[in-house]
Amino acid sequence: MIESTAIRYFREVTARGSIKQAAESLRIAPSAISRQIQGLEDELSTKLFERGARGMRLTDAGHLLYRYAQENQTQLDRIRTQVEEFGSLQRGHVRIATVEGLLASFLLDFIVDLAREHPGISTSVTAVGSRDVADMISRHEADLGLVFGRAPRRDLIELARMRQSLCLMVSPHHNLAGKNYCTVKDLAGLSVVLPDPSFGIRQEIDRVCAQANVRLELCNETNSLAFARSIVAQTGLGTFLPREAAMPELIAGTLIAIPLQDKRLEATQVTLVQLASRNTSSSSARIAQRLIACMKDRSD
Repeated sequence: MIESTAIRYFREVTARGSIKQAAESLRIAPSAISRQIQGLEDELSTKLFERGARGMRLTDAGHLLYRYAQENQTQLDRIRTQVEEFGSLQRGHVRIATVEGLLASFLLDFIVDLAREHPGISTSVTAVGSRDVADMISRHEADLGLVFGRAPRRDLIELARMRQSLCLMVSPHHNLAGKNYCTVKDLAGLSVVLPDPSFGIRQEIDRVCAQANVRLELCNETNSLAFARSIVAQTGLGTFLPREAAMPELIAGTLIAIPLQDKRLEATQVTLVQLASRNTSSSSARIAQRLIACMKDRSD
């Protein structure tokens, strides 16, 4: 075993709250766990648990050791993954955190192509806001992240950017549907459904409208871009999205994308990020390179 038995038993007791429950989980005698815990306490010359009628609680020293045990387990899991990949360059698992707008077209096409060409590489995709994407990367809960705008944390590095100009999205029956473009001033009084303020898209729209002294008529607010698209397609409301975020509806003709004539909104982008200090697995590095190439091809 790479990890010591004592640390493994210590972590299980902490998780279960008692030696008895840990023993049942590990299918070993409680006395074996007691000896290992006692050995740790003797080696460190301190108590790791407060023992009471309701179970065992960590002392301050115990909390410190538990953090080490958790970090150690994460590192060992990463090493095991990398070692396994030495046996086959086509194996591995990659965790991607992303803003929702890339699910409708860009990431859907990417994952479908990846599954076809590299069936041994599995992925998990989690859609959250840009700040949460960055936090997941920082906490080692995701290997790669796609955020709206620039990297929001200093511990992240930017691997690639993809320009994603914001457009006004309306139904084909909207009175603005025939326009070739709109200025920010043209949006005054427009009835809209907007993503909530946690979205980078919303922050950009609010900033530009405030600078131009333009007031939108906010009729609906949501944390789902898919819901916003559905509302706009069936009502006289508008919303603001990159083309990639509404590609299925644009192809089907249920939404119309009207370019916005504003330097800031024309220059909005999504960014592929990774933790600066992380040693990536070969599968993560391979996926990152494929994403970089795809982002270059799809940048508008």
